[in-house]
Amino acid sequence: MDLLPAESSEIKKKLGFRSKKLGFRSLKLVNVNLDDKLAERPFGVEYGRLGNGLCYYVRSNSKPKMRAALALAVKAGSVLEEEHERGVAHIVEHLAFSATKKYTNHDIVRFLESIGAEFGACQNAVTSADETVYELFVPVDKPDLLSQAISVLAEFSSEVRVSADDLSIERGAVMEEYRASRNANGRMQDAHWVLMMEGSKYAERLPIGLEKIIRTVPANIVKQFYRKWYHLHNMAVIAVGDFSDTQQSVVELIRTHFGDKNSASDPPVIPRFPVPPHEEPRFSCLVESEAAGSAVMISCKMPVDEVKTVRDYRNLLAETMFFYAVNQRFFKISRKKDPPYFSCSAAADVLVLPMKAYVMTASCKERGTIKALESILTEIARVRLYEFSEREISIVRALLMSEIESAYLERDRMQSTSLRDEYTQHFLRNELVVGVEYEARLQKTLLPYITASEVSKYAENFRTSCSCVIKTIEPWATATVDDLRSAVLKINSLEEEGRIDRWDDEHIPEEIVRVKPTPG
Repeated sequence: MDLLPAESSEIKKKLGFRSKKLGFRSLKLVNVNLDDKLAERPFGVEYGRLGNGLCYYVRSNSKPKMRAALALAVKAGSVLEEEHERGVAHIVEHLAFSATKKYTNHDIVRFLESIGAEFGACQNAVTSADETVYELFVPVDKPDLLSQAISVLAEFSSEVRVSADDLSIERGAVMEEYRASRNANGRMQDAHWVLMMEGSKYAERLPIGLEKIIRTVPANIVKQFYRKWYHLHNMAVIAVGDFSDTQQSVVELIRTHFGDKNSASDPPVIPRFPVPPHEEPRFSCLVESEAAGSAVMISCKMPVDEVKTVRDYRNLLAETMFFYAVNQRFFKISRKKDPPYFSCSAAADVLVLPMKAYVMTASCKERGTIKALESILTEIARVRLYEFSEREISIVRALLMSEIESAYLERDRMQSTSLRDEYTQHFLRNELVVGVEYEARLQKTLLPYITASEVSKYAENFRTSCSCVIKTIEPWATATVDDLRSAVLKINSLEEEGRIDRWDDEHIPEEIVRVKPTPG
């Protein structure tokens, strides 16, 4: 007989959460030097290469139960196309679901449909300028489902059937997608891409391709592209899920289905296509009658930074803090009376393999694009002149610490699709995967020592002389390129002359009650 009552589930939950909280707070700091290299090998995963060059990542993960997230990542995208192949990389993606050596007449689609998985090109795959990724999210509660799903990816890798009949069937689907991309949003995205990539091959290699080539490209040209660039050495298969067996047994499944695949020749060298910098800003005033409203976008391009050392990681943290801090200012401005914009945000975005961009986007009222542009440029100039305050940075530091704490406490609940995406980016972009626990320790070690001055320096990357592209979007024309240029010159002049005031941060008194009441 129990003399004490059993703990309620609610009490147990609270105790468990408190235990986890203490676990994070007692997490040891990392004893590192800034020049120490971070581990290149991805954390928590069976990782290696088969004899034929195929890279693999396998990890057991029970969220969600009885499901597996799979991917085949290929370092081949539209930028590799020649002029007469524009659109072929995307066509190959479609053909993969149509017919392979083992599966014909859309058997793959029928298999995915039978197990309740999403299916079809564009739902299970995406082609970008630099890569093509095929993804499957499948149940593994029945024998052989995982094996069959992996066999599908193996077929994609080297056995896609490219015949005149297959191509004829898929042209219609690709053309339908092409027509759908000609809507207002698609037109605006394409115009911005060309402006950003001007002077590089990327500008002329939108993944959707050209209508003429989609309609007329012969099967032998498509097959030639597929055979040349779909080389096993430039591919990786990723499997993360609630596997009934060990990770090593899943590796053996991959070996079974991929091991006998062989690419015809030595792996082709994947060329790099630089995006040339420019000192003079580029301007665009896009008028689109179907646009939902008026907006301003400022993009400043720069080379992608590789994170290899602790110093690199620290710089990444400082960059992240910059965006948090400037977004807090933008938010406060948007809440003022008669604000220059409804909303505004800044972020860093990797656009293509060699290049990323700092991007600021604001939505504003009609005829308000110039006012919004001047306000955004003024705020960045203000940071360059006076830096962020220590109070602003302390708030950002606390936010980041809270986020990494949450990630650490929830580390056992990560979804398989999130882990799959991490390993995919490790293969395609060399993004480090060091594990949540080590990253939490690293951030606890580094964050307290990143200063306001260090964070503020990232405003230099938003100078309009730093490969800057400024565009407005309006339902009808109110702003001109000359207006944009004048706004830039105006704010640059104010900054040079020091005629921009300091940030008027809200004053918080040291004591809430200044006059203490009389006791009694």
